[in-house]
Amino acid sequence: MTRRVGVIGQGAIARALVPLLVQDGHAVTVLARPGRGGAAVQRGWDVVESLPDLMKRRPFAVIEAAGQAALAQHGAPVLRSGVALIAASVGALADDALLGTLEQAAQAGGAQLHLPSGAIGGIDALAALARAGPVTLRYTGTKPPAAWPDGVPSGRFFAGTAREAALSFPKNANVAAILALAGPGLDATRVDLVSDATATGNTHAWEARAAGGEMAMTLRNAPSDGNASTSALTVHSLHRTLHNLIAATVV
Repeated sequence: MTRRVGVIGQGAIARALVPLLVQDGHAVTVLARPGRGGAAVQRGWDVVESLPDLMKRRPFAVIEAAGQAALAQHGAPVLRSGVALIAASVGALADDALLGTLEQAAQAGGAQLHLPSGAIGGIDALAALARAGPVTLRYTGTKPPAAWPDGVPSGRFFAGTAREAALSFPKNANVAAILALAGPGLDATRVDLVSDATATGNTHAWEARAAGGEMAMTLRNAPSDGNASTSALTVHSLHRTLHNLIAATVV
């Protein structure tokens, strides 16, 4: 059975993700910014330039892959319409008002907002540990200079909370946000961000401690094609999350 999937955005994530969805047998409609959909049309994609036009295609799920502003703009209407939303830009939820709006929309529409693990792993274990009691959590993100905004100094240039990181570096701190939401929260999670000229990819490391145990994880990911700030694993995490919406067995 062919299902239609909506994808918001046509950047590096979408360019890698859409072929995977088509390969799975899905019909895909891409929401592009007005006047910016030409390249996607040339790829043979079904492209629309407004959310109402996307929703007229009756997707069973929508994947946001266009940044925090896109999630803020389109997330609530998608959920309110009763359609599942998979959000790549988890860092946008550092805005409590937006998180509340999306949760209310999901409840009103009887839909769910899905937050994929993205470029990190161990979210299931961390979330289970957090259920058992208070957790301390620290995350360090290390990427090459090209992945960070211009002007960022070499070495550790940021130390603060996950909320501060997500708001200050919206293209780079989705991992910090998903860890924090699974663990002790955005204000209790400590974050270090590092620019390393010797790095050949993106390294994500975290460690958590609680009465129920201790755990740590380090992932070294290749960047996605055309976007040094995004790990290639993010694409496959979105793909897996969508698969789990329809699979008979979910892992």
